[in-house]
Amino acid sequence: MAHTPPPPLPPDDLEVLRRLLLQPEQEALEALQNPELWEEQVSQALPGALVRRTKTDKSVQHALNPILEETFVRLVKRNPKLLVEILFPVLLPAIRRAVASLFAALTQSLNQTLDQVFSLRGLRWRLEALSTGKTFAEVVLSHTLLYRVEQVLLIHRESGLLLAHQVAEGVNVQDGALVSGMLTAIGDFVRDSFDPMAGLNTVNFGERVLVVEQSGLAVLAAVVRGTPPPALQGRLQDVLSEVHTRFADELRHYAGDNKIFADARPMLETLLETQYKRPEGRRPYAALLVGGVLLAALGGWGWSNFQADRAWRAYLERLSSTPGLVVTDAPRRYELRGLRDPLAADPASLLEGLPLRPEQLRATWQPYQSLEPEIVLRRVQQRMDTPSTVRLTWRDGVLVVSGSSTRAWLSRLRNLAPLLGVEQLDASELALEPPQ
Repeated sequence: MAHTPPPPLPPDDLEVLRRLLLQPEQEALEALQNPELWEEQVSQALPGALVRRTKTDKSVQHALNPILEETFVRLVKRNPKLLVEILFPVLLPAIRRAVASLFAALTQSLNQTLDQVFSLRGLRWRLEALSTGKTFAEVVLSHTLLYRVEQVLLIHRESGLLLAHQVAEGVNVQDGALVSGMLTAIGDFVRDSFDPMAGLNTVNFGERVLVVEQSGLAVLAAVVRGTPPPALQGRLQDVLSEVHTRFADELRHYAGDNKIFADARPMLETLLETQYKRPEGRRPYAALLVGGVLLAALGGWGWSNFQADRAWRAYLERLSSTPGLVVTDAPRRYELRGLRDPLAADPASLLEGLPLRPEQLRATWQPYQSLEPEIVLRRVQQRMDTPSTVRLTWRDGVLVVSGSSTRAWLSRLRNLAPLLGVEQLDASELALEPPQ
């Protein structure tokens, strides 16, 4: 009996079957073609991925550094005021801390110098310098230095050529190319003689130690005087990792041009550090010296301030006792306000004999007419054109006119006396000249 094929499904049933079988794949294909869904998925996975990678190494930080630096530079150029607003709250405390740190470093350096010069230990070191032929600085360095990173070299691993070289200040520079060649030769010898996979970590030569950190593309070596700390190896690893991140393509396609690695020198410079021994029982020479200087300066300032204050009080007393001058207010030193009659003495002339200069003073004088007898007498003599035959004297608050004058002059004096400040006038002793 022949098998009869089933009747074909209606079109609608075929569509339903196709959707049941292929709908998940179609939705996945549509999702791959939708950028909005990509962004959503990446935004969900990116934070966790960054956190996980930062726990593994610092490649994310190194990769983001150039982007953040460029963004920051553009932001500052576009809106400098924003940078000022950001830095202002921390700028003053930072300056205070920097000044305090600088002063502390200066005190420590001065204390070390005085201790080395005047202590028994310093004398022993000077004798050692004389007997060994070394300089005193070299002897001090050998006794007080824990370690000092003098040079840092970045070497291309495949070719052994020197890429970048950084030297500490005051260090006699050895040829970096010779050091890199020696390091490469020693590394090749170790691999050929003992283990092809072996790496060179440290090399001791005399008073110095060569600390080495290697990667697949580069070698980072530090020349250290003294005993390097264990943490130095970790810092070398961090710097070498940053160099790998920023210069990966340049290291892979290196063709002998070292200029492209100029930006790596600031990274190497961060490794140039020095640490000294902490002497026990150090005498506080610097603290005593600084304290003495401060006390002397404070005493000098106090004495100078006392002298200036005494001179200022003496000047005010002279002004107060001078006819025609009235001090109404002296709010602070070297500043005063007052009244001055035009016939009074010049206030600047009263500074004679005092350690004060006219340019130090800020005086404001308002004109007025003084009724003090001396000033009134000057005013009468000046305004009345007093003849030489007339004598003017004060007697119990009365202006006494004696001698001889014309009747017209006396009459003019009687009329102007109240305006000139004369309240009472006695002319009984004045002889009147006969009219001509």
